Amino acid sequence: MVHYTFSAPNAAKDPASGTDFATAAQPKETYNVAKAKKLWQAGLKQLGKSKLDLTLVASDTTTDKNVSEFLQSQLESKLPGLKVTVKNLPSKSAYNLVANDKYDLYLSLWLNDYADPYSELQTLEKTNSHNYGKYTSAAYNNELKQARKNAATRSVYFNHLLKAQEQMNQDYPVLPLYTMVEDHLVNANLKGVLWHKVGMVDYTQAYFK
Repeated sequence: MVHYTFSAPNAAKDPASGTDFATAAQPKETYNVAKAKKLWQAGLKQLGKSKLDLTLVASDTTTDKNVSEFLQSQLESKLPGLKVTVKNLPSKSAYNLVANDKYDLYLSLWLNDYADPYSELQTLEKTNSHNYGKYTSAAYNNELKQARKNAATRSVYFNHLLKAQEQMNQDYPVLPLYTMVEDHLVNANLKGVLWHKVGMVDYTQAYFK
């Protein structure tokens, strides 16, 4: 499912309005090829270059291969002068390149540990080990700090997380591509299945009626 917000849908709702966090936090502008080309040309001019080579690192799974090839095609066709070299490697080898800053773009994946936008947002704090691109924003870090401090008051907590996401929308340290979804064909007589918003489906209490 195409997705424009770093946080997955249905992770949290605004206590006041009931609006889903992913909806409230979506960037005002999600897709503008003409603007991207204009900014691309301005960036090349600032660097004093007419073309640029970038390396996209990804794992060697079938999904990552397909996605990275699609990204390579889209980026090269939309941004004149750009060449994207894809390196599909075993996960550990791909991570080692990223950990040693030997990459330009990295196709990564995050699965929430719990159903809350904070599970994702905290990965981009300055000191977080998952902050592969070393994103540093005092404003962003402060909003997450204030969210932790006010976690007991849901409306305040939600607003601080929203402001953190809005800051990310300005800086774009990551580019959200899609949210993974699963389809399940369920027998109508199967009861007791726990359908979690994150993680695996729990069948431990399942039974047929």
